Amino acid sequence: MKKVLADRKKKIDPVLMQYSKSEERLAEMVSHPITSGGKRLRPALVLLSAEALGAGEDDLLPAAASVELLHTFTLVHDDIMDHDLQRRGTPTVHSIWGLELGILVGDVLYSSAFNALLDMQKSQPKETVLKAIGVLVDANTKLQQGQLLDMLFEKQEKVELNEYLRMIKWKTAVLMSASTQIGAIFAGADEKQYNALGDYGENLGMAFQIKDDLLDLTGDEKQLGKPVGSDVRKGKRTLMVVHALENTEERQLRLMREVLGNREASTKQMQEFIETLEGIGSIEYAENKLKHYVESTRNALEDLSESPAKDALEGLLDFSIKRSS
Repeated sequence: MKKVLADRKKKIDPVLMQYSKSEERLAEMVSHPITSGGKRLRPALVLLSAEALGAGEDDLLPAAASVELLHTFTLVHDDIMDHDLQRRGTPTVHSIWGLELGILVGDVLYSSAFNALLDMQKSQPKETVLKAIGVLVDANTKLQQGQLLDMLFEKQEKVELNEYLRMIKWKTAVLMSASTQIGAIFAGADEKQYNALGDYGENLGMAFQIKDDLLDLTGDEKQLGKPVGSDVRKGKRTLMVVHALENTEERQLRLMREVLGNREASTKQMQEFIETLEGIGSIEYAENKLKHYVESTRNALEDLSESPAKDALEGLLDFSIKRSS
C-alpha cells in the first residue's frame, strides 16, 4: 500500500508545485507546507476512485491536486490556531515567517485549490467541472464549521457524543468523501457508484479521525513526531475524552481537569490520565467505534466491480487504521 501511495505522490507532487508557484520572494513560503511531507491520501482517493470506474489517472491530476491544496491550506491555518511550531518534524509556516504571513500562505493555497479544479475544463465538460466545484465548495464550508466546533468544544465543559461525531464528520470526513466523489464525477459515475464512493470516503474519514484520537494517547512518541497526549494538553475533546467525561466519577473528573488543556502537564500526569480513561473504558469504546466505521467503509465498496483500483481502496482502509502516525 505504501507503493500505491508513493506512485500517486510521484505523479501529484509536481502538479502541486505547479499550482503553488509564486514569484521568487514568495516561492519558499508558499511551497514550504507542500514540501514538508504528507501521505497524499486525499489525491490518491480522487485518482483511485476514478480508476475504479475505468477512468485514467493522468487527466485527473489537477482535480487530485485541488483537494490536497485545500487540505494543506487547512493544516497551515490549524497550526496557527493550535500554536504548533512543528508539523511532521518540520517547522510550521508561521513559526518561520510569522502569523500574518502564515495566514496569507494558507490563503494562497486555498485559492490555488479552486484554480486547479477549474483547469479540469481543459479536458472535461463545463457542467461536469461545475458539479465537482460544488462538491468541493460544500466540503470546504462544512470543514470550516467543523474547525469552529472543534475550537468551541475546547471551552465547553461537556460535549455530547453525537456533537463530537458531527464535528469530525465535518472537519475530516467530508473532504475525504469529496475526494472520492470528485473522482467519481470525472469518471462518469452513475448514482449508485457515486453514492458508494461517497459513503466509502465518509466512513474512511470517520475511521481515520478516530484512529488519530487513539494514536494521540496510545501511539509512540518518535513515530508520532509529537509528545503523547498533545491533543489532550491542548484541551481537544477527542472521542475518548468525550466518552470519559460522560461516564466519569468526581474523583476521576478532578484528575482529568488537571490535565485537559494543561500544556505543562507532566509525563506522569499524562500517564495517569491515560490509565483513568482505560479504567473508564473510553479507549475500548473508541476502538469499538473504529471497528464500526471500518466495517461500514468496507461495505461501501461492495457495489463496485472488482478491479486493482478497488483492491487499492480496500488497502488504503487497512493502511489508515494500521498506521502508527
